[in-house]
Amino acid sequence: MKALTDTLIDRVDAFLKELFSVERRDGGEKAEIAICEAIEVIIRRRRNSRLVHSRLPADIIHCVFSLALDLDRIHEPDLSLEMLEDHRKQLFQMRCVSAAWNEFLVSGPRYWLAVNLRTPLDILKTNLQHAGETPLCIYSSNRTERRRRTTPSIPDELPLLAFMGQVRTIRSNNESLPVWKGLLQRSMSALETLEITASIDWGNLLNELVAEWLSGTLPMVRNVTSREWQPLSNLAWLGNLRSLVFRRPTRLDVNLLRILGQCSNLSSLRMEVDGTGWNDEEPEDSIPNISLPNLRKLELEFRVLQDVRHLIRRLDIPQSAQGSLNITYAPESEEAVEDLARFIFPEGTQSKPPNNTLLRIHGGEMFYPALVTYTAGTRSITFLVPEEGDLFENILIALQNRLNNPPLHVYINIFTWQQVEVLRRLGNLNVDLIRAECTSGFLDNIFAAIGSRHEILPSGTVGNDHNWPFESLRELILEQADLALSQMPRLVGIRRRYLETSSKGWLKRITLVDCNLRGMSLSLATQQLAGMEVTLVAEGCRHWSDGKK
Repeated sequence: MKALTDTLIDRVDAFLKELFSVERRDGGEKAEIAICEAIEVIIRRRRNSRLVHSRLPADIIHCVFSLALDLDRIHEPDLSLEMLEDHRKQLFQMRCVSAAWNEFLVSGPRYWLAVNLRTPLDILKTNLQHAGETPLCIYSSNRTERRRRTTPSIPDELPLLAFMGQVRTIRSNNESLPVWKGLLQRSMSALETLEITASIDWGNLLNELVAEWLSGTLPMVRNVTSREWQPLSNLAWLGNLRSLVFRRPTRLDVNLLRILGQCSNLSSLRMEVDGTGWNDEEPEDSIPNISLPNLRKLELEFRVLQDVRHLIRRLDIPQSAQGSLNITYAPESEEAVEDLARFIFPEGTQSKPPNNTLLRIHGGEMFYPALVTYTAGTRSITFLVPEEGDLFENILIALQNRLNNPPLHVYINIFTWQQVEVLRRLGNLNVDLIRAECTSGFLDNIFAAIGSRHEILPSGTVGNDHNWPFESLRELILEQADLALSQMPRLVGIRRRYLETSSKGWLKRITLVDCNLRGMSLSLATQQLAGMEVTLVAEGCRHWSDGKK
């Protein structure tokens, strides 16, 4: 092998010596440099031809590059503008890997489907040339302008106008709305997704402008996302929409309800409403009912109680649709609670109510009301816990009664004092499972709320008419807790005499997950609880005695 290498070196030296002696007479040092650069190019091409990239079939390379650039997601309605910008950055980085990669990417129209409208005009023209007849995603992002710190000027006559038949997606979150005027006023036969979410205060001007511009023909549009503007309610293409999103700030008014009434084929609807534009003098018969028979997903966020009433009472969607309602206040009137119950399970529905419900108690900030999410089947409601104790209990009772009072599961994580107080207020409900996570420092409070510290101990006289908290509890799950195992038999044993006197059942299963255990051995605790007809299960737990062995 060494002899072969030496022979090759000798031949290359002889070749270069002869080549340089021929050219040096004509060009001097510049000729030598040119020769070296030419030889370097030849060697690089020869090396690239031996690489795996060059030996793979073109369709496989296209598949690999398409996956790396997420080309299949470019036209997805839920793809963010940030990810579009990342796509363009990734494309540029891949072009810089080698001349072969750059040549391959430039020759592939599929890699140029995302076009940033805020790029300089010469780059924009080049991108469109590379794209050829590929369906285009046109976007304009604030992120681009912040990076450049200047806003490039764009002429009135954009080269993009010649490609209007290829535009499948339009997205913009900046204030350069006049740029879109020439596009939106034209017929876009291939447009499927339209997202205009300018984050500035255009007020009614924005609404009027975009509504006027969208008067063009959009036969293929299926997905619309808006902020501070609404299309006209008489547009024919509203009936073709599959997804509709109104970003905050959005005002609920009669026109918005009429728009929803035209969107009979919607499968996904999201509304972030933080202000009402409602006129109470509007005749009731002029406000349409909203029937969305194909809806699969509904997300609602409201800050005004009146908005919930006007929408929920007119909304008719399948009970199988996934629905979430987030309200930033505590429902305090019977009318408001009835609207929540109607959202969870409308009267007259033919489907059966869910077999159980879930109440998730979220961690709240100090001096702020706790937040809870009530879930029943496919529907969930998130609201602030009223400060008045009986009112919160009455809300849950009303929701539970609408569903024939199924067993309620309670889930708590990242404990705060507000969560402990909310847990105490659930003692009279049909709670059959409590799951608590990250309970360090609050475990005693959980046991106290459940009933380990009762004012009438088993040694006293307990009458059958006396109720302990959480009498319906059947399963307790503790995760990532530090606890003494002796607390488990005490929790059950303290009300043992009461249970025997009243012929009632209680806790049947205790599950410990990833807990740090101390004191009593696990086998002894399991044995004692088994004598009380309670099953103790430990999953991934560690006992302090294990470290001493």
